[in-house]
Amino acid sequence: MFETKRIALPPSPVLRPNGRTQSRREWICLLVSLAILGQVYMAIHYCSVSILPWKHDHHAANSTLGFGGIYAVSRRGSPRRQSLLSAGSLSGLDITLPVQPIWTDEDIARIRAPENSFLDRGSALAWLGHRNALEKFLKSTDDTALIMEDDVDWDTRLRTQQIPQTAYAIRELLGSHDGYYGRTDLWDIIWLGHCGDYFDATKGSEIPVIKSYNDPAMPDLEELHPWTRGFLEEIGANHNQQRLVHASVQPLCTFAYAITRKAAEKVLNELTVREPSRDSESPCKAYDVRLLEGCRDEGMRCISVNPELFHHSGLLSEIAQVSDGRPIEKEETSSHERLVESPTTNIRCSARSRKWKEIQDSVTDPSINAEQFVRDLAELSAECYIDDL
Repeated sequence: MFETKRIALPPSPVLRPNGRTQSRREWICLLVSLAILGQVYMAIHYCSVSILPWKHDHHAANSTLGFGGIYAVSRRGSPRRQSLLSAGSLSGLDITLPVQPIWTDEDIARIRAPENSFLDRGSALAWLGHRNALEKFLKSTDDTALIMEDDVDWDTRLRTQQIPQTAYAIRELLGSHDGYYGRTDLWDIIWLGHCGDYFDATKGSEIPVIKSYNDPAMPDLEELHPWTRGFLEEIGANHNQQRLVHASVQPLCTFAYAITRKAAEKVLNELTVREPSRDSESPCKAYDVRLLEGCRDEGMRCISVNPELFHHSGLLSEIAQVSDGRPIEKEETSSHERLVESPTTNIRCSARSRKWKEIQDSVTDPSINAEQFVRDLAELSAECYIDDL
């Protein structure tokens, strides 16, 4: 997919030597030798080639994280909007909320497969919402956009620390330092937020080069989701706070993804015009599945940040509520702002945590700008301040 050298992952522990019958002693000697060679290989080839140094001289990203704009997929009247914008303000992000039409049954019918549709109502509305955000992006003059869902969470140091280092790693991956994320004709989609892009460690040599870098704002291994931790340990990326960028394999969930103009046109005009007609063995049940298929099967050049920088915040799924026939709240009738009560998966210092609002509300000195005070706390470089509360 990318014109780069092959991956520098260490050999998988499940690979077996070829062939002939050997005595137990010979096997032991062989295994010991392989273990020593494997350690040397990792130390010389993996660590020195794959792991990029932390760049202390990186400047903070701009308010749109180096993209032309940030667009949130959010239905009209969603009670999630205020907490999303509050988290954006805390992190110094400029987030646009495109107005969605009030979708009708006819709108939903137009994107469903004419026969044997597997697209439930909630997923259909999300599909339409993503298309609406892409259409708004294409009405701008920008070359790129970041599309996010309105219930995602991220680390408070996303703009100041994580994105600058991630963008540097992507430029290294592409071999292009023209533009913040390299030349836009070299990539179509960057999956910054997903619910996993896992690949088999034994197939490491089949994947284009992986760039690994240290992210001080990333949770330690034991704090990650068990699937994420297991994946990192399996491929040998088992150092604390080690993040990867690589050509996408099978990313799922469109929590947050960057996209170029050309790719957005392809998604709108080819991939997501309507649900593809399939049998029950290969259904396309959601927009994110179609985007995955675009990366895997339709020639789109996609990059995954692994583990992800954005994740679903744990708020109730509106897709599930709609699909189950349950009512969803409106902003004007909601009893409280949608804030995160518990840690978000794979996020160290939640930008949507209720604690930030509690801290801001506790500032009673009129000489202190409470909002700026909280913003300064949120961007502390060494630790997550709310961990100690």
